[in-house]
Amino acid sequence: MYHVKMNNKKSESGLVIIIVLLVVIFFFGWLININQRECKSNKDCSTDSYCGSDFSCHQFPTIQKTVVQYNFLAPSIIIGIAIVVAAILLRWKNAPSENKQALKNQIEQQVPEEIPEDIEPYYKSENKVKIL
Repeated sequence: MYHVKMNNKKSESGLVIIIVLLVVIFFFGWLININQRECKSNKDCSTDSYCGSDFSCHQFPTIQKTVVQYNFLAPSIIIGIAIVVAAILLRWKNAPSENKQALKNQIEQQVPEEIPEDIEPYYKSENKVKIL
């Protein structure tokens, strides 16, 4: 039985050696990757570039500013003319016509211009009704 236990320890040591070798290889690969980086921050790059996410310096993009000028003269003239035309149309539509004038004259003839003086207003009449 003692002999069987020894075989298990040898197999475990081989596995440990392989794992340690893999960790060492990854560690050296990580060190090489860090050393190949061009920059770590923007201070490592020149003044006209920045440090990108791939750890290399990139030039700042040039942004061209375009100035757009709007000319509202023509639309304002069109709107002004439309307002004047609408006012003229409304004035022309509401202008008194012959029929309206004739109807107005008939109404004036039916309604007396003056109220006779012998009629007393309701608030001055003698026959007031008192409500309790």
